[in-house]
Amino acid sequence: MKLTKLLKSAVKAFTIALCLVLADVAAAAPVVADQAASMPPAPNTAMANIECDTLDIYEMCTASNMQASHKVRMLILSDTHAGDLKDVPFPKADVVLHCGDLTNDSRSAEFEKSLAVLRTIDAPLKLVIPGNHDYSLEQGYWEGKSAKSLADSRQQEGNSRDLHSRTANVEPLENNVESDEDTRTSWDLIHRAARDDNIFLLPQGLHALAIPTRSGPARLRLFASPMTRRCGTWAFQYDRSIPYRWGIPPMTTDGDPVVDVVMTHGPSLGIRDGTGMRRTGDKRPGAGCAALLSAVERARPRLHCFGHIHEAWGAETITWRREVYASGQDWGSDAPTCGNLVDARESRVLASLLPFNDSWTTGQDTLESPPPARDQEPPRMDGGCCTLDISLDGEHAIKPGVQTLCVNAAIGLRPAPWRGMPWLVEMDLPSAGEEDASAATETKCRQLS
Repeated sequence: MKLTKLLKSAVKAFTIALCLVLADVAAAAPVVADQAASMPPAPNTAMANIECDTLDIYEMCTASNMQASHKVRMLILSDTHAGDLKDVPFPKADVVLHCGDLTNDSRSAEFEKSLAVLRTIDAPLKLVIPGNHDYSLEQGYWEGKSAKSLADSRQQEGNSRDLHSRTANVEPLENNVESDEDTRTSWDLIHRAARDDNIFLLPQGLHALAIPTRSGPARLRLFASPMTRRCGTWAFQYDRSIPYRWGIPPMTTDGDPVVDVVMTHGPSLGIRDGTGMRRTGDKRPGAGCAALLSAVERARPRLHCFGHIHEAWGAETITWRREVYASGQDWGSDAPTCGNLVDARESRVLASLLPFNDSWTTGQDTLESPPPARDQEPPRMDGGCCTLDISLDGEHAIKPGVQTLCVNAAIGLRPAPWRGMPWLVEMDLPSAGEEDASAATETKCRQLS
C-alpha cells in the first residue's frame, strides 16, 4: 500500500505544471556591490499563484529514488532577437535554456513574440536570462540616458568591427515616460509567462532545480548570469577595467563539481568568442571574458552554454589542462588564457558555422600547439536541432571534472547557412532526493511568500 501510495503521488506530481526550485544561494555567488543592482529581480510576482505543496514534492522525490539518475533533454538557444523561428521544428525537451537577447530593441512587442516562440516548445520548464539587447529589464537603465546620446553611441558602434554591435543600431523610445510604460508592459508579459507558461527569468546566481522527466525528477544545479564585457551603451555589462567576480562555486577539494550547468549570455575568452570567425585568417581579439574562463575552469561544469557572438555559433568539448587539485589557483594579476588552461590536443571542435582558421585564435594569444582535433562524431540532427549526448554512456560523453562541453547557441536573424541552430543536449543527472525535497520546499515557499 505504501509503495502504491508513493507511485500515485509520483503520478500526481508529474501532472504539476511546474517542478521548479530556485535555491537561493546567491550568497555563494557574490558580485561587485555596484553591479548587483543591475541584476533582474527574481520573478516573485509571477510565482505568487503557484501552490506550495510540501507533500507532493517530498513524495515525488522519495519515489524517484528507485532510479539513481535520469537522462535530461535540454533544449538550448540564444540570441533569437524576436525572430518567429517558424521554420525551426523544435523537438520535445525536459527543460529549455534561453541564454539571452530575446529581443533586438527591448520593446514589449518583441518580448511578446519571443515568449510566444517559447510557448510553442514542448517542455514543462523554460528558463531564461536577459542579454545585452534586453536593456529594458535592467533596473534603472533609462535613468540619465537621453534618446540622442543612445542613438549617437549606437551609431558609432554601427561603424565598429563587432558584428554583434552592428546588428542592432536602434534608438530608444521617444522619452523616459514612454520607456517606463513599455518596460512595465514587458515585465507584465514576463510575469504572466511565469505564472501561466512556466517560463522563468532567472536572476544571477546558483539555482537548484528539480527537472521533471519521464523516469522521475532530476536535480540540476545551474549558475546563471546575463553579464558581458562593456561595449557601448548596452545593458547588463561590467567595466572591463575591473576584474569581474562571477561567483561560480568551484569544485570541491575531492574534485566533485558543485555546478552541473553554467548559463551565461557571453562566452569565455577564447572559446566560441571570435567576432571574426567567418573570415579566414582573421586574428582579431576574441570578445570573451578571461575572468569567466577562469571561473568556469575552477567550477568545471559538464556544460557551459551561452550566445552573444553570433558568428561563433558551434560547440567544443574542452579538456582542462590542470589537475583538479590546482584548479582553485588564484591567477592574481596574470589574466588566464586558453593557452594555460585548455589542453588543445585533447579538446574537440564538434560544430562551427565555418571551419576554424589554420591556427586556433584564443583572444589575444594563438596557441602554439595544434588546433583542437575534429575526429569526433559530428552532432546528430533531431528536428531542427543539433543533438549531443554527453551522458557517461553517450557518444559525446563528458568526463566530469576533466571536460566541459561549451555551446554557443546564438541563432541570430541571418538566413542559412549563416544562422545558427538550437542545441539539444542530453545529460544524465542524479535523482532529486529527500534532502533536495526539503530544501526545495523551503526555498519554493520562501519564493512564494
